[in-house]
Amino acid sequence: MRRSWITWAGLAVVAGAAAVLSFDALRQLAVLAGTPAGLAWLLPVTFDAAALVATRLWLAGDAPGAARRFARTLALTMIGLSVAGNATSHALVAYQVTPPWWAVVAVAAVPPAVLGAVAHLAALAARTAAFTPAVSPCKGEPFSGETSGHPGNFRPAPGGSDLVDRARYLVAAGDAEGVKVGRGRLARELGISENQARGLLRQLESERRPSLRVAGGEAR
Repeated sequence: MRRSWITWAGLAVVAGAAAVLSFDALRQLAVLAGTPAGLAWLLPVTFDAAALVATRLWLAGDAPGAARRFARTLALTMIGLSVAGNATSHALVAYQVTPPWWAVVAVAAVPPAVLGAVAHLAALAARTAAFTPAVSPCKGEPFSGETSGHPGNFRPAPGGSDLVDRARYLVAAGDAEGVKVGRGRLARELGISENQARGLLRQLESERRPSLRVAGGEAR
């Protein structure tokens, strides 16, 4: 218990000190780039808020795949830009250098660029959330995944209907994102073997394939 307390206390001290120093450096950079002093504090807020939102969405684990991937990219980008901004600010102040025009342009471009990135991240998270199916967790026995030679003859094991619904949702969500869901990803998401995932994909493919009906005969 004592070690845990010391660890969290040390983490809080480091995080607080780093946040204050980084905030001041980025605020100073905004002032050097021509931002009014009364508004300069908004630049570090932009950096920190975007990094916080992106990191939370990336590590939470409940966001769709496309949103998590973009959140990871955005979080790492914001951290990298923050490091570069801190270093640039200290260099300009220490050596009393006037920022070149391209540095001023780069600083001015950060807020609208970050706004667009965060808006895109929110759209990715909301878009796939709309596909969430109203199905209960799978309570049946493990899916056998055994199939006959033809995809149309595929039959899930008892209790496997929920797996089919979940697989159908994952494939539909992937189609909406422009990402093909293969047996490997399906196996990971559903916690089944790749052989079982292959069987599920065959059944879903047979559902999508239109039936051909000949006169006086049965559907083929």
